[in-house]
Amino acid sequence: MPRLQLGLYMMSRTEAKQAVRWALGIGYRGFDCAQMYHNEREAGQAIRDFLASSDNVEGLTRDDVHYTTKLSSNSTSYSAVRRSIKQSVDACGLGYVDLFLLHSPYGGKEARLTSWKALEDAVEDGEVRMAGVSNYGSGHVRLCLSPALPTGQLVCPEHMDPY
Repeated sequence: MPRLQLGLYMMSRTEAKQAVRWALGIGYRGFDCAQMYHNEREAGQAIRDFLASSDNVEGLTRDDVHYTTKLSSNSTSYSAVRRSIKQSVDACGLGYVDLFLLHSPYGGKEARLTSWKALEDAVEDGEVRMAGVSNYGSGHVRLCLSPALPTGQLVCPEHMDPY
């Protein structure tokens, strides 16, 4: 996982597509997206277009690019979360998501646990390579690491920006 990723928050669809392609050209290998950013399709398209273009002078492949996205909201409906994950995988068109995060702990304990279980199953099914959480407190993280949830692999990214 690249230590530095281009965040696509607050970018329009057009801006995201242009920024991702430009960033790949100058050496970025990681991109941070989310369902609520409404630019997953464009980010994935930009990655695919770059990889297939003559601008890809290093011969990068899909495995060289790290794509992160996030669930817009936790739910007590397992099938709704699985559907939402699948929609993100399909929207980006990359075949799989490298890291899929629960965007926030909102929704209550049952929604967090149900959503985490759906993410674990997406990893098991090969739609997602790694699962994690974003904007979670330590208590929420401990709950995800409980013995009832056997994955034992939890990614908790740190956010840094100049503001």
